[in-house]
Amino acid sequence: MRATIESADRAEISALLSRYYRAVDDKRVDRALVEATFAVDGRWVSPTGVARVGHEAIAAQQIDAIALFRATHHTTTDHLIEIEGDTARLQANVTAMHLWTPGTGDAAALESHFLAGGVFEGHAVRTSVGWRFSELALRIVWRTGALPIHISPEKV
Repeated sequence: MRATIESADRAEISALLSRYYRAVDDKRVDRALVEATFAVDGRWVSPTGVARVGHEAIAAQQIDAIALFRATHHTTTDHLIEIEGDTARLQANVTAMHLWTPGTGDAAALESHFLAGGVFEGHAVRTSVGWRFSELALRIVWRTGALPIHISPEKV
């Protein structure tokens, strides 16, 4: 019985990450999505190391960030989830393609996109409405393609 519950918990946490990034790729990020993904005091830590805390701050930053791109495509794999009671630790690989909106990327570059690979590391908590991330951080391992112009680290 316990193994069945842990399997269901792992599936829910894995789906939480997948659903969130499906919505990012579909440009459907809003406060409701953030509330369905992060705990009330949840933290999103960007690849630049800047942390946003709480639904409002996370939603505002994520909406600003996806506006920089005409399209994105995130693929997450190798979800490793360790559960201990009502908390869990997540690690997952990500490969992501980003296509800059006109005027955002370097106009002199031959490319108008960048591709990156990284690792999501996070913690989740069981709440009365299901699992939510208490922290989700993205660490970029490699990157190739066009760099942005005139974008402050606070945006991404």
